[in-house]
Amino acid sequence: MGKIKEFIAAVGRYKYAITIVAFLLIICFLDQNNLLSRLKHKRQMYDLKREIEYYEALRDSSVAGLKQLAEDSSNLERVAREKYGMHFPNEDVFIIR
Repeated sequence: MGKIKEFIAAVGRYKYAITIVAFLLIICFLDQNNLLSRLKHKRQMYDLKREIEYYEALRDSSVAGLKQLAEDSSNLERVAREKYGMHFPNEDVFIIR
């Protein structure tokens, strides 16, 4: 019986410290939005933002290329010949790489 009273007295003495430690354990490890999952989600957000920037730059370059093709028909012919291997009838094309 004496040990139980000593334990209760110790808990009563450090009740605020025990409460704070329990709260921190719940917040850091046991909660649905714990610290580890928050860090993982933050990393995913960073990766997705970098991916968005990459695709926006790719879109901007594609729009610029499309605008250039729409403005000048000689560029359209050049791209058709270089990228897609198109040629006029009765014309021989030699590809050197």
